[in-house]
Amino acid sequence: MIRAMWHGLMAAILLTPPSLAAGDYPERPVRLVVPFVAGGSIDRVARLLAERIQAKLGQPVVVDNRTGATGNIGTQAVVAAPPDGHTLLMQTSALAISPWLSRLPFDVEADLVPVTRIARTPYALVVRKSLPVESFEAFVAYAAAHPGKLTCSSYGVGSPPHLALELIKQAASVEIVHAPYRSFSQAVPSLVSGQLDCSIDTPTNVQPQVETGVVRVLGVTAAEPFFLFPSATPMASRYPGTEVEGFQLLFAAKGTPPAIVGRVRAEFARVLRDPEVEKQLRAMGFVPVGDDPRSAAEGFEKDYARFGRLIKERGIRAE
Repeated sequence: MIRAMWHGLMAAILLTPPSLAAGDYPERPVRLVVPFVAGGSIDRVARLLAERIQAKLGQPVVVDNRTGATGNIGTQAVVAAPPDGHTLLMQTSALAISPWLSRLPFDVEADLVPVTRIARTPYALVVRKSLPVESFEAFVAYAAAHPGKLTCSSYGVGSPPHLALELIKQAASVEIVHAPYRSFSQAVPSLVSGQLDCSIDTPTNVQPQVETGVVRVLGVTAAEPFFLFPSATPMASRYPGTEVEGFQLLFAAKGTPPAIVGRVRAEFARVLRDPEVEKQLRAMGFVPVGDDPRSAAEGFEKDYARFGRLIKERGIRAE
């Protein structure tokens, strides 16, 4: 039922030219809600884009850091806002995971409309330098030969890197212990001491330690090479279906007129094609996307369904 509703809306958006039926939108400043603290990666991306989008829309675009409850407070603010396109949400692909781990005050698929995926990045698998493996294939072979002896960190139970680890464990039939840490920086001393054997985190988080030789990067959680670590194995090319990419997505409230959704997406897509914007996004470790609402919705639905299955199959529960 929900999928049919989303697809019906997507068809309406794609069939309506952005110049039609949007009226005088926007009639006042647009609020871009970021449900995370200022200074983080999603906040920096939002501010980079807001500065340029407001020139396209002819109205100020104000970034509103509405934090709390792991992003739920800001998301709820958009769900409760008038569905007129003047309140938008920048969220991450973790929104496809959180409904499976805790009860939310909103229904992701019923209350929000995907506008576009802003940017994407895979996650990187790194190992301590003393671990006797030099490739992803050797890592899998070592894990198979030493079941339950390797310990790998992520930045939390149910996080995208944790699910990436579970997908690899499932696909390769290996047993690796998961150890949640609050951040990669907190995991580094354990990697140096040998208490941890590996970690999965964002490429920009691990890059300084890779460059100084503290850890080695063996793979990325994608099907294709990633520009920051071009020699790292795309792990999903060895085990299809295990790709996990972090997306930054733009949402509007359910009921937002399709023409307005189309206009917003068109303007964001134009900005994301700007060479300077692409350069700055890549410096943050992201690849710009800017896809249409149907593609964004289908990608989100796919992740929502497969992450839900994985969480149930592996018995993952929030801490």
